[in-house]
Amino acid sequence: MEGICKRLLFFILILGVFFLSQTVFAQENTEQKDLQKTEQKKGQTSSHNLEEITVTGNKTKEPVTSPYAVTESSQLQTDVWTREEIETLHPQTVFDIIEQVPGMQVQFQGRWHVDLSNMRGTGNYGVILDGVYVTQADRILATIPVDTIESMTVVRDSTALTLGPVTNFGSTTGDSNQGFIIIKTKRASKLEGGTVDSYGSEHTQKEHLYLGDKIGNFDFRIAGTENSTLGKTGWYDASRNESVLFRGGYTRPSFEADILYYSGRGMRELQRAEIVAPTAITKAGKIVGYNWSQVGQLSTSKWKMDPITDDMVAVNLNKHWNDKQTTTFSYAYASLLVNSMTSTFPDGPGQKTTVYDQNDRGQSASLRHVITSHNNILKLGGQWNDWVELWDTGNTSRYDEDMFGLYAQDEYHMLNDRLTFDAGIRGDKIHYSNSPVTSNHVDDWDRPAYSYTLGAAFKLIPKITLTGRYAYTENNQSGYETSAVRTILPAEKRSRYEGGIKADIHLSFNPWLTVYYYDTKNQKTPTGGSFIDPATGEEVDYVSTSDVMTRGAEFGSSGQILKGLTYRIQYTYLTTNDQATNNSMAHNMASGLVSYRYKRFDANLSFQYMSSFSRTAYYQLGGYSRVDANVGYNCKIFDRDTKITVFGRNLGNKAYATRYVAGVFYDPGITYGVELSFSFF
Repeated sequence: MEGICKRLLFFILILGVFFLSQTVFAQENTEQKDLQKTEQKKGQTSSHNLEEITVTGNKTKEPVTSPYAVTESSQLQTDVWTREEIETLHPQTVFDIIEQVPGMQVQFQGRWHVDLSNMRGTGNYGVILDGVYVTQADRILATIPVDTIESMTVVRDSTALTLGPVTNFGSTTGDSNQGFIIIKTKRASKLEGGTVDSYGSEHTQKEHLYLGDKIGNFDFRIAGTENSTLGKTGWYDASRNESVLFRGGYTRPSFEADILYYSGRGMRELQRAEIVAPTAITKAGKIVGYNWSQVGQLSTSKWKMDPITDDMVAVNLNKHWNDKQTTTFSYAYASLLVNSMTSTFPDGPGQKTTVYDQNDRGQSASLRHVITSHNNILKLGGQWNDWVELWDTGNTSRYDEDMFGLYAQDEYHMLNDRLTFDAGIRGDKIHYSNSPVTSNHVDDWDRPAYSYTLGAAFKLIPKITLTGRYAYTENNQSGYETSAVRTILPAEKRSRYEGGIKADIHLSFNPWLTVYYYDTKNQKTPTGGSFIDPATGEEVDYVSTSDVMTRGAEFGSSGQILKGLTYRIQYTYLTTNDQATNNSMAHNMASGLVSYRYKRFDANLSFQYMSSFSRTAYYQLGGYSRVDANVGYNCKIFDRDTKITVFGRNLGNKAYATRYVAGVFYDPGITYGVELSFSFF
């Protein structure tokens, strides 16, 4: 905690100077009152247009001027988790929230990819944190403190072209983007401060301290967090992360600005796999038997990332020229430093340790302009992303690429907003300063990746809405996929068809349904192998091309059954005609959250189901049901708001696995603990 305390003291000194300057802006109090009056007329719940979402009934959406707003025809593919819902779920990491989103399949552990997840079967997704386009998300997301999150929005499918590039950028897990995850951290709207502390099984503990206030047009919030666990004995799955997050803002009627600073320091041991398959015994090139002696034992491979150093800075500026035109500028910088060490168990003399150093950094900038007039919303914009990665595995390897993107999207409302049409186009082009495979210096421009979209939404009656979308995307091969003979593979061409219906039938029953069909030419499909690139240490998948048809359906409902009793459930079905791809995905997934409030008590139960996949004679991935729960009591201590929560995860103590790399990585089973939340003000 010493590092956190130093950074906290530094920012408190900065804030002291920051707010001494408030006297210069005393006259702006009048403008603040005018802002509140203007927003009351607009029916908005907050003055932070860049930050806050609005809720009408059971529908949650961004204001049209927000950089994260999507069209009406994309609302059914957009899943929003508010601060209250996140607190109710009581997640351990961001991945516990992702598991609750339809179409998302989460796979834990592995070698270099710590936590993996995909969207609608095989699709990758982009992650945006307060304007930062996060690269290497599989190593970073689990370290973001959930206590600092204001909301999380998951846009399934990448037909919302204003959010980010249609091709995956700065990542090692594929090429096509299938959607986006947008994470917003908390901003203060009043004086607030407090602490959240917890302790649980496997010596898992958390200390979270925060302070924030809003003074005139300025607001700030700073939080320090330490998470650590010793893990399960013998499993080598301990982790630790210390972080500081600062969020500041300035709001006037015609101008808004906010800044993010995040700094994290930690380590993570990569869980030992359990060996489940015997070793073949060969003679003269033929299998003559099997050695079963290692089956049931933990792998002797020892992998550890220590330290993991993560820093992010972002600035977002929003200028309202008038009530019809808004311009948004964003800039972000992110850095990830990872020191990875590999050796073998057991520890002892003569043990050889190999060290891999990874220096990953990226920048992004975007300029957006929104014009609203006569029931029409026109969005124009451009984005630039830069990514540089340095590997030191004895010989230094460098990967350097820039991406430039332009988009235009128009949405027209008619018949008193009962009917909307939208169309969009986006193109992204990558420049390689170094080869993504050999790391040799090059000066190459990749072929552009582009997408065209059409969409419509129609309110059949006030409580029933129909939506439909079509998109065509063309994208090139990832540098982290190759054929078995290292040949260049053709571009992927995908047509997406999607339809949906949403019905606000009753307070207790608000169902929705989405069906989709993807027709993909030259989709990269696994051929059953991979190798660790000796130049980079990265896992490269052997793939081939195949024409793949993917079909899926997502269903969900939410509502209040009785007073104080609410629920949120969702189900996903997915299948493809490609056998290798089909075997690597779960075809049926379901999740849900049920909550009950009674006076000062609340009880919350969440569940997750995943059907089996990648089944062989020796192991089965998926095929599990998991139940988590928490019970809270709100009270006063020293006349301050306090909450005591008892929580448990995997209450059925199910030993399930979702990933296989030379063995399976089982869930540690039931875990539990207690948390105390205390407010200073």
